[in-house]
Amino acid sequence: MPAALPNPTLPGLYPDRVNAGTVHAAVGPQPRRAVIDRAWRSIGPGVEVLSSEDGGPLRRTVKRILDPLVLRLRANTAYSAPFVSVDVADQMAAVIADHAETLRDSAAWFALMKAQRRRLRVTTGNAQDLYFPVCFELAVTKGAPAKDGAEVAAAALRAVHDDRDRTAVEVLNHHLADPLVIARLSRQLHSSWADVHPDATISGPFFAGLTTVLGDTATHREHVARQRVWTALVADATPYNLGAQGRLVDARLPWSIVALGLTAHVPLRPPPVAAEADSDRPLDRPVADRVRATLRRALDRDELPDVPLLCAEEVDRCCAPWGLLGEDKQATLVAGIEVSGDLAPLDERARARYELAATIQARLRKEAYVLHARRALAAGEPIHPRQRHVVDDLAAFARPYLSRLWARLHGRDVWQESCADVEDVRALLEGVARSVSLDHRQRIKAMLEVLVTQ
Repeated sequence: MPAALPNPTLPGLYPDRVNAGTVHAAVGPQPRRAVIDRAWRSIGPGVEVLSSEDGGPLRRTVKRILDPLVLRLRANTAYSAPFVSVDVADQMAAVIADHAETLRDSAAWFALMKAQRRRLRVTTGNAQDLYFPVCFELAVTKGAPAKDGAEVAAAALRAVHDDRDRTAVEVLNHHLADPLVIARLSRQLHSSWADVHPDATISGPFFAGLTTVLGDTATHREHVARQRVWTALVADATPYNLGAQGRLVDARLPWSIVALGLTAHVPLRPPPVAAEADSDRPLDRPVADRVRATLRRALDRDELPDVPLLCAEEVDRCCAPWGLLGEDKQATLVAGIEVSGDLAPLDERARARYELAATIQARLRKEAYVLHARRALAAGEPIHPRQRHVVDDLAAFARPYLSRLWARLHGRDVWQESCADVEDVRALLEGVARSVSLDHRQRIKAMLEVLVTQ
């Protein structure tokens, strides 16, 4: 077999800064991302914390550093095209190569910022989104970290988070400290709550449709049919009615929303605006806590409405069935409730009604920590107190699963992200189970680390 010809797109053709901007990687238009990837790899060591496992730049490195601060897309619009010419590719590579030292310094500052974040026990916001631009600014203004690098990084970190608090959480706290605001939101809450009533629509067709949505498909025609059924279910009144029925004394729901961990009270009652709630379950949380969670999760608060409007919108959301305004989110939660009823990782005899639930169930049962817990319970072995919480979660998996699903749907509702695509919904239902499982693994890992150090 003849030897392979040299690949002109490999980073080896960019051995140093001098020729990085002059070597042509291809003879025709090239993908912009490939150009950036080659130029990034030519920098060499020193930027590992800004790189992915395969050595290319992280997505957020491109989004938060390279595009706005190095390539400066607003001023150099030719660099933003999905495919760029050879000349533009050479120019982009040269610009990135010219910033190699600054990028290495940025990486060093980011390592310090992360260390200070851990030391100060800061948990809000995504570190890469928040600190990448700050680290680049420090690299430009101060160069590489000096002896006082830790103190400079700590001050920069405090400035980032103090500014976020001034524009968000502190504003919320100040807003809700006004008794007139609380009174107005309380009136809105009780008025909107009283407007929600179930109608006489039968729920049978909805649950029959879920069999298709949560079932298996093999052909393109079946995929199309599944999407068509989901679109019909989103428009169905059943999810709305089920959420509204939970507020009635004689509610007739297919499941116990208390046992599912969605609330501690039946019938449901309006959550408080800002006062302490007697339950931290999703449908019982105060309006203030829900808004606070939105602000803490938001990566770009500038895209959110002002705090007063955000609070008013959250009151309307609290009053909607299931605490969600979007019909697609309400339907997704009901689908998730149905899936959660099939998830019993510790019970080998449990059989799922839906194909999607069976897939999730099989994946959960293969987890090493689940196998260990099942063996320990079968043998009557004592469960370590630090592991008891994980075992309790596995025994009532619907509770952590639905709590996390509700939180994700609440976020989508706030940001008006659609759940209209059935494949996206199925991926969400699978992803929530995976997230809960990862959380369990992290708890067990932390437990083992503690035991080793004792």
